[in-house]
Amino acid sequence: MAYKEDLRIVRTRKLLSNTLLSMMEEESIEKISVIDLCSKAMVNRATFYAHFEDKYHLLSYALEELKDELYEQFTKNSKATTPTDTLRLVVSMAIEFFHEEKSHVSRILINNRNGKVIATVQDSIAQSLRYQFSKFKENYDVKIPIHILASFVSGGLINSALYCLDNPDKHTKDELLGFAKSVSVDNYFIKR
Repeated sequence: MAYKEDLRIVRTRKLLSNTLLSMMEEESIEKISVIDLCSKAMVNRATFYAHFEDKYHLLSYALEELKDELYEQFTKNSKATTPTDTLRLVVSMAIEFFHEEKSHVSRILINNRNGKVIATVQDSIAQSLRYQFSKFKENYDVKIPIHILASFVSGGLINSALYCLDNPDKHTKDELLGFAKSVSVDNYFIKR
């Protein structure tokens, strides 16, 4: 019996999380009320407050789930054999991901420029880069701490993504993918 209750809790949280993210594609979190959120999710307000303190608590939960999804997408099936190949792959994946007009995350970022949303997306990219770059520590001397390099690159990626979202006609996806081919970390990873 406890299993079914746990499953119901998971479903309710997921429903509320998905509803909030869906609503954030259309407007900022500040303009979304708990009443409207509950109405759209068809969940009683009392049920909402049984799971979350407020909409920002739900946002934290939703962003953690989103962060896990992004991390999985950026780390899955990486076949890169060098640190620079890894960087180019992640940058290309980020361009593909953010350039999609229907990208869930892109629409959320367009309407929600608050620090928490941006920081969560940036952190998921940095986490993926740290994981990918750490695979090379055995065969390369690393000249800059991996966490610093990952943070630097993810910050550049997220700011580039925001620029592209704000200026959708400035560069084509193919141009951006061409730029990705020129990025390198060869100065920071020296083969032993």
